[in-house]
Amino acid sequence: MAENTAAKKILLSVLILAVALSSFYFLEFKAARSETRANSVVSAYSTGNPQIDFPGRIYLYVEGEDSISKSLRESLESELEKADMKVSVTDAVEEKYDSQTLLVNVSKHDGLYTPVYASSDLNILFFYTSTGEDTKYFEQFKEGNVTVAFVNTGFREGEKLIRGDMELQDSTTGIMSLKAYRKHLAEETAKKTVEQLQQQISVIP
Repeated sequence: MAENTAAKKILLSVLILAVALSSFYFLEFKAARSETRANSVVSAYSTGNPQIDFPGRIYLYVEGEDSISKSLRESLESELEKADMKVSVTDAVEEKYDSQTLLVNVSKHDGLYTPVYASSDLNILFFYTSTGEDTKYFEQFKEGNVTVAFVNTGFREGEKLIRGDMELQDSTTGIMSLKAYRKHLAEETAKKTVEQLQQQISVIP
């Protein structure tokens, strides 16, 4: 009888520990302090007199279906909506859209996660076109091509293209779940991206 009771106590302890550990990976909670640094290099290219509808309607594409890319997609949509944009999320890169477009790629994500400490080094590339055209440069920028050449057809309206490379480094200490930490990274990255976008759009070509 005593052996059965001891075995039940051990089993119960194991189950409680398993539930506690799994909560860090499946639930969302965070009581932690973060230090986040973002470094970015942003370039703008324009032709004619771009008429930018910002805020207005914008297409959003975030490449990838991994957990970070999915979180970033949700956070970018939220940040753009906070800036009074009407966001249409698209699941593919089209040759041409009928409105301004933001295309994003997570080019690097290195990190460490524990329930009490996490760190990340995240690199993203974002590309904006004020007309929804010239999305070909998104792929070219990913491959390292930095040359932009506008073709003057005589009928083309003004256009502004923005390319940004951002590195976000984060260190977080405290109690946090993996889901909450991913959300924190995505929110910080989205906020910095939209801030950079707004700054560049406000600059007169």
